[in-house]
Amino acid sequence: MGRRVFVTAAAVLALTAGLVVTAVLAFPAGRDGRFAAGPTPVPASLESYVFTMCEPNLDRLTAELTPHAEGNQVLAISTDGSGSTLSVGVEAPGAWRVEASRAGVTVENENENENGMAVGSAVAPPVSEAIAAAQELYTCLSRFRFVDVITPATSSSQLVQWYKYDAVVLWPCLAAHGVDVGDPPFRQDFADAFRAQGVDPFQELNFDPGTIPDLVAALRQCPLRPSYLH
Repeated sequence: MGRRVFVTAAAVLALTAGLVVTAVLAFPAGRDGRFAAGPTPVPASLESYVFTMCEPNLDRLTAELTPHAEGNQVLAISTDGSGSTLSVGVEAPGAWRVEASRAGVTVENENENENGMAVGSAVAPPVSEAIAAAQELYTCLSRFRFVDVITPATSSSQLVQWYKYDAVVLWPCLAAHGVDVGDPPFRQDFADAFRAQGVDPFQELNFDPGTIPDLVAALRQCPLRPSYLH
């Protein structure tokens, strides 16, 4: 079993360019509130909007890195997976990388060669701010699980059930929670899996970061595909 080192944010500030440290800061995964125990399923088509809603303000961190940056890339942010499998990366290319996941936060110095020796210019990294940004983004995004609700392997009986659910339950539920999704789908929209993939209650909506929280609140009450339909 591997060894884990627990440190405070103040200790992380002691990182230097020639030192490689892995620190694990444990924190819990996000919760959806009292109506759902786990990540809220959200259509994959909305992932970019949710990311924009969750993205922390990185202006100060970018400003501190800019004088030390080599080339045009100052800061890189990446995500992988969603819900319980989510990991978030905040990276100053060539200097350090912070990664947040369900296990906590790891901090790695990248300014070294294969022999562990420091290379390139020494950068005084604002690692504590990167940790805070990674934690904030992870905590927000981990509340969601991005899904493609219909696959080519969907059976005809499933399509019938999903049509009934969408027309009788989902569309009216979303409308009752203030989401204008237009007219419900027709039976022929679920004639096969290919057509059904085009059924999206949100395709005509105009989104901005301010409207996403209300939409997510509605989705907690009106799940896209409740477990009994699978």
